[in-house]
Amino acid sequence: MKIAFLNLCHCDPDLVARAAGKLGKNENFHMYIHVDQKTSEAPFREKTRDLPNVFFVRNRKKVYWGGFHAIEATIELMREALESREAYDYFLLLQNLDYPIKSNREIEAFFRKHQGKEFIRACRIGGSRDRHFQEKYKLYHQFDDDFYLRSHSQAGKLFHDLKKVIRSVPWFTFSGMIKEGGNTYPLYYGAAQWALTRDCVRYILDFYDSHPGFNQVMRHIKFPDEEYFHTIVHNSEFKYRCLKYDEPERRWLVNWRNLHYFEYPKEITVFEEKDFEKLMGREELFCRKVRTGVSDRLLDKIDERTEE
Repeated sequence: MKIAFLNLCHCDPDLVARAAGKLGKNENFHMYIHVDQKTSEAPFREKTRDLPNVFFVRNRKKVYWGGFHAIEATIELMREALESREAYDYFLLLQNLDYPIKSNREIEAFFRKHQGKEFIRACRIGGSRDRHFQEKYKLYHQFDDDFYLRSHSQAGKLFHDLKKVIRSVPWFTFSGMIKEGGNTYPLYYGAAQWALTRDCVRYILDFYDSHPGFNQVMRHIKFPDEEYFHTIVHNSEFKYRCLKYDEPERRWLVNWRNLHYFEYPKEITVFEEKDFEKLMGREELFCRKVRTGVSDRLLDKIDERTEE
């Protein structure tokens, strides 16, 4: 069972190297790393230089929180891993501050048991009457707007907000149904972390390359990493390979956890040593979030418990 762990990174190279080193003890587990182009790649390369199963993406993107560039960076990770000489069975998305809470043996056994299944839960929000979901697509969002992100002046922020209001006018009637090439794709929503089979990843890359209209709409959806891949998969035959599909509409990301355990009261919880027993009792394979300097004792205990 060969698995490519796709890691979107921008900080904490020590944690990234620690996770890569732990997973890399299985020769069939490889980590592909995309470092935000706004961040120096050097510390990540230095920390992982002795790890043979680590590979860095060549075509880096500037990633902004909530923006479509995160989708483009993930596409580069998927493409790099798929086009490598390794025939990976699964591709699992990580986001920098994630860490395995199961042993490599348990992770491999899990995917062998569920081989051929897709792990990307989602609910349909296209056509929703819930304003919480409508706000994701009935307003014009552009978190990748360089002018706004570089500007810390009040005038710059007001300009950005005014532009957003003006550009949102034609979106007020958008129902969350993307139409292209005679097909209609209702939007789906779920957690950003997922694990997909080789065939599904190939399908997504082909879809990305051949659906510019779909991509253009998605550039202005709020937090597209919670909708882009989910919408593609759940509008395809691959949805029937998901452990769950056609699930009812529900708010909040914690309802859509796949293989990551996270808590999201007001913002995502950073786990500490006091959370050890709780995490060890979870069925998920990874936890999110942990940080070097905050979670060190927790990570030591996890490593000790899951040592093979």
